[in-house]
Amino acid sequence: MDRKICLDTNIIIDFLRKNPKTKRIIDNLGEEFYTTQIITFEVWSGRLKHEENMIKDMLGSLIKIDFNENSALKAGDIQMKLKETGDLIDFRDLFIASICIVNDLELLTNNKKHFEKLKKFGLKLI
Repeated sequence: MDRKICLDTNIIIDFLRKNPKTKRIIDNLGEEFYTTQIITFEVWSGRLKHEENMIKDMLGSLIKIDFNENSALKAGDIQMKLKETGDLIDFRDLFIASICIVNDLELLTNNKKHFEKLKKFGLKLI
């Protein structure tokens, strides 16, 4: 079975900026790639005017996964457990992680610090 890999915001930005390490990682994985509408928002809201067409092309090549009811319920479960320990994270990262968990996606990110604590909830990181 093919791996389902979600590209995080920082990976997409690094790829667009032609970071050789990121390009090599993506080329080596050689899979069909996914992203979330949350990540689409993050990339698009941080764009520079001259990057718009390149960003649209990149985002257009990815399979988009929405934040739906299942993702929302998973995010709510995780948020409750994180509240108990006082270990809250940014909502966008929580939503991205819950989308990945519910859809059995591996998250390719350079932001392991933010997502590491979500592995115990089923998040798979690359």
